[in-house]
Amino acid sequence: MARANGKNDDDGLEGAAFRELRLLEEVDATADLSQRTIAGNVGIALGVVNVLVKSMVKLGYIRATRLSWKRWAYFLTPAGVSRKVQLTANYVDRFMDHYRRVRALVSEIIDLDSIESHHVVAIYGATDLGELIYLVLKDAGVERIEFLDDSRTGLFLGMPIHSLKSANKAQYMKVMVAYPNDVIEHRERLIAIGVPEQKISSLLDQPELIESHQVQEIE
Repeated sequence: MARANGKNDDDGLEGAAFRELRLLEEVDATADLSQRTIAGNVGIALGVVNVLVKSMVKLGYIRATRLSWKRWAYFLTPAGVSRKVQLTANYVDRFMDHYRRVRALVSEIIDLDSIESHHVVAIYGATDLGELIYLVLKDAGVERIEFLDDSRTGLFLGMPIHSLKSANKAQYMKVMVAYPNDVIEHRERLIAIGVPEQKISSLLDQPELIESHQVQEIE
């Protein structure tokens, strides 16, 4: 996780603890997996998986059994099961902490009670932060939400991702920038396609609010 000042924090939602949790989940689901398959499923480098597996074997979380010259099977030990439960609980706590902070910031920026059924709120950025903003808006009863993103296509949270070019900007009550970096650049892109500047907001360009709520960005 990157803090608002750009520093990395391996205790974040996508940090070392999360990678460890994902690896334990993969091993728990299927014992006969190659490290290359685990790396692909978890989304990390093969070398990182190799280091993690060796570390977890040494810590007693995983038991490795050789099936053939090149094949290994990995099993969770009782200690590994306990570790997975602990990491899962920590992850949920961390996620909820971020959710509460984002909810507080969104409430500072938007009067959620003033949003009516015909209003559309756009989230610019199909990112982890965008997902949190989406959850906050849905929990507040906002029905019409759209995702904008020029860097990816398809669906996000089951919703279509619209490009800036195809955005129906005239209907947006508010556009929330959900990119953790280059916020000013993303604001300028929205302005360039005709989104009024007063309709554009970002949690990360509100320094007084960030300091108040100690919000951290999610990579």
